[in-house]
Amino acid sequence: MSVLHKDVIIAGGGLAGLSLAYQLHQASPELDIAVIERNQFPVPEKTAKVGESTVEIGSRYLKTTLNMGQHFTERHLRKHGLRCFFGTPQSDFSQQDELGVSELFGIPTYQIDRGAIENHLQKAVTSRGVTVLDGVTTSALDVSQKQKRVSVQGSQGEQIIQAPWLVDAAGRQALVKKQFDLAKPNPHKGNALWFRVDKQIKLDSWSSNADWQGRIKQANTRWLSTNHLMGPGYWVWIIPLDNGATSIGIVMDDTAFEAHDFSNFDSTLRWLQQHHPRCAEEVSDANVLDYVVIRDYAQSCKQLFSDQGWGLTGESGVFADPFYSPGSDFIAFNNCFLTRLISDDFAGQDIRLQSRLFESINQSFFDSTLSLYTGEYGGFGDRRMMSLKLVWDYAYYWGVLSLLFFRDAITDVDLMRQLNRPLKQAQMLNQTVQAAFRERAKKRLVLPAQGVFMNQFNVPCLKHFNQVLEGDSSNTQQDMIDNVALLERVARYTQAMLQDDASMQISDDERAVFGDYRHVVLA
Repeated sequence: MSVLHKDVIIAGGGLAGLSLAYQLHQASPELDIAVIERNQFPVPEKTAKVGESTVEIGSRYLKTTLNMGQHFTERHLRKHGLRCFFGTPQSDFSQQDELGVSELFGIPTYQIDRGAIENHLQKAVTSRGVTVLDGVTTSALDVSQKQKRVSVQGSQGEQIIQAPWLVDAAGRQALVKKQFDLAKPNPHKGNALWFRVDKQIKLDSWSSNADWQGRIKQANTRWLSTNHLMGPGYWVWIIPLDNGATSIGIVMDDTAFEAHDFSNFDSTLRWLQQHHPRCAEEVSDANVLDYVVIRDYAQSCKQLFSDQGWGLTGESGVFADPFYSPGSDFIAFNNCFLTRLISDDFAGQDIRLQSRLFESINQSFFDSTLSLYTGEYGGFGDRRMMSLKLVWDYAYYWGVLSLLFFRDAITDVDLMRQLNRPLKQAQMLNQTVQAAFRERAKKRLVLPAQGVFMNQFNVPCLKHFNQVLEGDSSNTQQDMIDNVALLERVARYTQAMLQDDASMQISDDERAVFGDYRHVVLA
């Protein structure tokens, strides 16, 4: 039986584990790293993993932190925002209410093929000297000692790998979480199913109405959005992939999920025919590549980082919800924290305080993200609530979380201490606004469709937050203070427009924040 001695073991060679190996090698190329993965490379494209959409933090991490810009240009589709359709489904989609952008904000995001990106990363880390053991299963794990020990079984028999650091990136196998009993109750209850079809589905053909077509500055690009078909307690995603396939998913709260049988594709197709016949028509004649159902997907964790030489990243630790696609964001957060901890530990620094601070910051990020979903799915078919929710959630995401990541602040201990007060103010604002959304979501409203277009590109505060991210300011503290001051105004007008008796009158200050959005929201 062979024994491999390494500096770091990463259990899991998916997006989380491979990107951590890449980032850690960049930061500390002298480290001897091993990645163990049960699948064999190359993994299949089109159906390797779900989670094909990225947003600003995840895209920034993959393109900039990991220097993968050329790969994204060559292999992945630029995403044209998040787009939602509301109201009783019509065969002509110009009759639906539409929430989205007429043109792109400046920071690029992508629809990614997980198989393609994981194959690329595997080749990249291997070429840099990282050992990747694929096609192996973990038969034993001991993280309790100073030297972590993993036993794996593969084509070469049993191997033992030892290292002072082990990171669990093995997804829902939750190797370390189970060993240390780190699972934590989660208040958000959601269920999802998804499948891929070997066909490009282009929503631009779902209406020939000239005005509807003309809403989008770049003609025939709606299909490049992450398109959502919305309803009370659920949403359907339609995500294109560069290889010609399309990912379809249905995500539901317990009330919506338990009202129908989703055990197989045929029963799901019947649900689509009843609730979204235009989508059902597109997939009914396509080749279905896979079909997966997962119940109660949200998960929390008591601890992700330890000064005792272990950590968790990706879904082995936490997962909130697929709406807004935050999965790659938390890979970015977790990997940046772990890279700093591991590098500093091997450099002989005391990481005890640092590990606790990073744990606290990461938990705060996760709690804020989880609050966007908990108790709110009932309002997902409500055009008014969601048109306001998306503006608020974008504003908070771009104005707070994205600013911290884009400015490399999250691992800067001194800067994070300076930002403590405005971050607490932002968190309190978010809690207040999400509570208002939860209250309205209890009504599970579906407003009659009027064919209106809620164009987020015309909302001044969203342009402002994006411009701050794109800018070259070095004063992160002042930018955060200014952003939180603007968030206070966004919160005030958001709550006012949520009221049943909301006025159509727009003050000068509201127009500076929201433009004429009130007229469309209250239509």
